Amino acid sequence: MTRQRRPGTTATSRDHLEVLPGKGRRFAHLRQASVFYIVLGLVALLVLQAAYHWMGPFILARRLQVVTAAMGHMEKKLEVEGLITRQELLLTAPCSGVIIELSPPGERAPAGTTAAVIVPLTAAERERLEKEVEPEESLWEKVKDYFSSLAGAASESEPAKDLPGTGTLPSRIEEKVPLVLPEAGLLLHRLDGWEGLEERTYLTAEQFAATPKSAFEAKEGLFVEEGQPVMKLIDNWQWHFNLLLPLEPGRSMAARETVLCKFAFAPEKLVTAELVAVEIDSKKEEVRLTYCIREQFPGFENLRWAAAELILEREEGIIIPAAALVEHEGYSGVFLNQGGMVKFQEITVLASKDGELLVEGLEPDSMVITRPELVEEGQRLN
Repeated sequence: MTRQRRPGTTATSRDHLEVLPGKGRRFAHLRQASVFYIVLGLVALLVLQAAYHWMGPFILARRLQVVTAAMGHMEKKLEVEGLITRQELLLTAPCSGVIIELSPPGERAPAGTTAAVIVPLTAAERERLEKEVEPEESLWEKVKDYFSSLAGAASESEPAKDLPGTGTLPSRIEEKVPLVLPEAGLLLHRLDGWEGLEERTYLTAEQFAATPKSAFEAKEGLFVEEGQPVMKLIDNWQWHFNLLLPLEPGRSMAARETVLCKFAFAPEKLVTAELVAVEIDSKKEEVRLTYCIREQFPGFENLRWAAAELILEREEGIIIPAAALVEHEGYSGVFLNQGGMVKFQEITVLASKDGELLVEGLEPDSMVITRPELVEEGQRLN
């Protein structure tokens, strides 16, 4: 297209120039884009290679399910239930009255300790106070008010009015009666009704459940009768676990002088139980066993019927999954990932339980392949 000159201007060499569409810049852009994508692809390839080298062992371990062999133990045990008996001394109320002080329970107390303090209260006084108790009021509140009136009268040396059977008030308020421990022992406020059992008492679970027993717990503000059992002392240095078992495994257990025992109420505690009595009744097809436990741990003092595990055997060794075991060229063993190479290791199985094996012939921390069907001996893994 020819450009036109404005009127009054002269023609120059530029008047004959034309603008043509450019092509060099487009090719330059394509070359730059190609270089960019090539570089990007190389970077991605390097990242993938690095990720493979980094994640490769994890992926391989997951595919072959590689585990680390570790030390452990396996137990052969017998689950049982039985009756707990103890040496127990019942403590009775020295007089009829209201308990106003109690020593803490669950602690071993020496002989001569005052376990409780009782203020005498006659039957007539108790009956009178019970009649005066309002629905929203407790007997203990009424008793405290009554003792406050006794204390006030005693301080003024005047008898309280309209209180039958009080006698001489100054002497009455001073006659607090202590309950003193005759010997040392573990003091408990609760009676379960099984006190007085012989050391060797054998019951089935059904017999124990069917035996009705009444419980009692000493508390401050409680009225007790003279001679009434209110607390007990128990020997916390030793106690007994009585079992009634069928002939088998009873006879086998009777041949063991000691056994490791784990009670359900203290599963973290493993104790030694010494067999102190055995009775085998072939006619009834039962074996009666009494074990002595010479150790105190929390919970034993409050239970009569307990479940436990008797540990018959306890072996230690290397624990591996049972799935790792393989037969190779006539030998039992496992495949190991040893420095990236598959190696067969012969082992001896000592015990098995719940999908695991206790073995010897294997070093701790060995990398055991638990999917041996995926590998062959000598195969390189990386």
